[in-house]
Amino acid sequence: MLLEVWPQIERAEEQASALAHHAPISVMTQQRLYVFPEYFELHPLSEGEGESLLGGSDASTGERFMVVDTRAHQYCYLVNLVIKSYLELFRTPRAEAEALEELARQAGCPPEAIAETVRTFFRRMRRAGLLRSAGADFRGESTWALTPGQVLGEYRVGELIVEKPDVALHHARQVGTGIPVVLKVFILRGPRAGRERELFGREFSLMAGLAPHENVCRLLAFHPGEPCYAALEYAGSTPIRQVMAEDFLSLPERVRIGAEALAALAHLHRHGFLHGDVHSRNFMLTDEHRVKLIDFGLSRRSGDAEEAACVPHGGLPAFMPPERIEPGSLSISIRPGDMRSEVFQLGVLLHGILTGHEPFSERVLWRRLAQAIRSQPAPRAVWTPEGERIPAALADVIGRALAKAPEERFPCAVEMLEGWRAAQRRGARPVRAGEGVCP
Repeated sequence: MLLEVWPQIERAEEQASALAHHAPISVMTQQRLYVFPEYFELHPLSEGEGESLLGGSDASTGERFMVVDTRAHQYCYLVNLVIKSYLELFRTPRAEAEALEELARQAGCPPEAIAETVRTFFRRMRRAGLLRSAGADFRGESTWALTPGQVLGEYRVGELIVEKPDVALHHARQVGTGIPVVLKVFILRGPRAGRERELFGREFSLMAGLAPHENVCRLLAFHPGEPCYAALEYAGSTPIRQVMAEDFLSLPERVRIGAEALAALAHLHRHGFLHGDVHSRNFMLTDEHRVKLIDFGLSRRSGDAEEAACVPHGGLPAFMPPERIEPGSLSISIRPGDMRSEVFQLGVLLHGILTGHEPFSERVLWRRLAQAIRSQPAPRAVWTPEGERIPAALADVIGRALAKAPEERFPCAVEMLEGWRAAQRRGARPVRAGEGVCP
């Protein structure tokens, strides 16, 4: 899979191809040591993978590689030859300043000319976990892991779901009842842990203050001590994204799933919260096929300037609202989104649920995707993957949510949900492809 910071990497690639054009700034003096961990492997992109990931002619724009995490056997990054060479510099630990000197030598320019680009790139690589600290500078930085069978409070730990640089998610069961839960455990140790742990704790403080809702994952318990962890309602193992393109879901079922996803975010907006990371991987389907909204790590109070400044801003590329893409550079804006931004993301989600594909997802390269989001009208939702005609009233709701100008969208998910339900009531008999449709 591609990491969610794909647009930044595309931007970094563009910057790397024009290093000599940067204005001089002071050379970084950072002497910490970093390493590209041995559990990451670089694999040339096969012809079949190139077609499926890059889409047609884009696959021939240059040699590409996948960075594979051998611990989870998952793709982590799609990178070009320049970034591959850059990462390979760190197979043995080295300092940022040393890497800067080497990159400047390769580019044939003074270090000052590329220092800011390299510093930004370091920050993104560290955040993604592709460069990890090493050596004496970060003594004690490590991760802390749970062992299956271990008992944590009233929960017995099960298998690992996923491990990130700062947190790990485990299946678990409540001792005595056997009720399945998910444990989200803070595992980072070292100098960076304090700030990251603060953000980890505020996620569950926010969840604890939110009224329960049937389509929002519930916080069951939070343990602030050592280890620091939260027990969360088990929301199933199937993201909505996984079933969108399947051809076994009827139109009424797709409409119901869309309504439940809307209801989940409307619940947050009604109480003055932004989710912060609305996309098809953060809406799960339970074993009973009910929707659950998960992952509140980037959530914040709407209109709270202090939280907007300190909480990172998320978003998958294909779900990025146009107002968060800078028109000149096509980079992600540092300005945070608001409720209307999340309405746009809901429009992308609902288009995908009903049609089986996201409105701009075929444009995999970030610069093309960003240009399309900013300037091209979203395609109308017309047919489901099963060949059923989507009622015009529902397509209208999605179209309004995907308006380029924020003021033309629903002001919040609450009003969008009302529009969706009204459209459901006006919906007609499903029409299949090839049948006549009355205007």
